[in-house]
Amino acid sequence: MRGGRGAVLALVLSGCAGHAVVQEREASSYSVDRRLLVPESGAAGGSVNAYTLAASEGFRMPRPVQVPSPQLPQQPSLPATTVCVQVILDATGQVQRSEPLLGHSACAAGADPANQRLLQAAQAATAQWTFVPAARCHFPAGVSPRAADDCSGATRIEEVPVTLAYAFTFEVIEGRTVVRSQSGVR
Repeated sequence: MRGGRGAVLALVLSGCAGHAVVQEREASSYSVDRRLLVPESGAAGGSVNAYTLAASEGFRMPRPVQVPSPQLPQQPSLPATTVCVQVILDATGQVQRSEPLLGHSACAAGADPANQRLLQAAQAATAQWTFVPAARCHFPAGVSPRAADDCSGATRIEEVPVTLAYAFTFEVIEGRTVVRSQSGVR
């Protein structure tokens, strides 16, 4: 995540590689798959200002501490529907607010008025989230982080605000929930 002098780091990068896991739950529950989105160039409705890192700097992504899932009233069925929100974190890792994200190609369903309850559920859940804050890691000249996202050995760790984009996919099939998740999602 770090390059030479003037390298740019987009704050919504994610390691979303991995395999899908499918689980079934009781009919009284439903599926919510949450994933961090990678920004798209030219996407409207959500801009991200990237931090520019010097050669002697690294970046630590925020780490989730408490991230409860969205809650919806029980319903007999719901096709897989994805809505997205931008989660704005302050420098302490607390959620300042979340906003609908409609400009990403994965997020078109959020613009449909029929899906407003899904968007509201995602925003209500993210309002309760907490994180270990993101940070700029300042290293002595000539010293690099041991690994991406590692601030150990830094002379100064500067906690910083960030904006993260999340997609939530809700689904209920004939009263049975199918949960899809990917390993490696941060």
